Amino acid sequence: MIDKRSLTISASMLVLAAALAAAPAAAQSFDTSSIAVDEALAARVPADIKEAGVLVGGSDNSYAPWEYLAGDDGQTPEGIDIDLMNALTAKLGLTYESRTADFSSILPALGTNYDVGVSAFSITNERMNVVNFITYANTGSEWGIKAGNPSGFDPADYCGRIIAVQSGTWHEEQLTAYNEACVAAGKPAAEILPFALQTEAITRVAAGGADATISGAATIGYAAMQSNGAIETIKAPDGVFATTAPVGIAVTKADTELTQLIADTLNAMIDDGTYQAVLDHWGVGSMALEEAVINPEVDH
Repeated sequence: MIDKRSLTISASMLVLAAALAAAPAAAQSFDTSSIAVDEALAARVPADIKEAGVLVGGSDNSYAPWEYLAGDDGQTPEGIDIDLMNALTAKLGLTYESRTADFSSILPALGTNYDVGVSAFSITNERMNVVNFITYANTGSEWGIKAGNPSGFDPADYCGRIIAVQSGTWHEEQLTAYNEACVAAGKPAAEILPFALQTEAITRVAAGGADATISGAATIGYAAMQSNGAIETIKAPDGVFATTAPVGIAVTKADTELTQLIADTLNAMIDDGTYQAVLDHWGVGSMALEEAVINPEVDH
């Protein structure tokens, strides 16, 4: 019998590991060239932005696949957020400029350095006290398993299974707590294999050395897309890993007109399929919303 814990990773899995590790360096932006200007929406663009022809956004640009720096010079913003904003501004007859910034500095600089903040911001009541948010995706957790699920992994009961996870993460903490419940129920605990990088956990699953891995939905979806069919995703049916929360585009509290325009433009993109196409392009279509809303009710 093969001891999965000491399984030697094949040459093809080493290639996969290299591809996953290198993926953020490669430019792969969504093609927005066919997006037509919506004249009714474009007529509502604030005068100063219309005159400049550019909507300026602040992004951390170090959080693949949401936003990261790529291209030949390694300085071109790419990612889900960048493509959504490129598509949105194309619909408004503008271009989008993503300025790289420290994550914590973005919201305080809205209205001065940036028109919008687009950096996979979780929407919280504390943040909504100072800025407006327009929802544009639901984030949560997702399992990654070897294509075809040869080990028969069940996300509803993974006591006794081998789980690869990035060390020091919230997901590792939740797996440890789950093991306590397994033992209390008289079941074997899951074997948790911690890795420094999520790409290493994904590679172990693809090699058959673990039954599954768990991380954020965008991270797992993107890794599955980069794996050339070696990895597929599966959702948790219930429990802590089944919970989702919205992320939003931030606009200064005082600018209600721009806030409403962005919400209306996102909803136009939802209606015409552009929005879903962008998310699908990045392998995260499962995070799509049916409607973009302003300042949603959240419990945190």
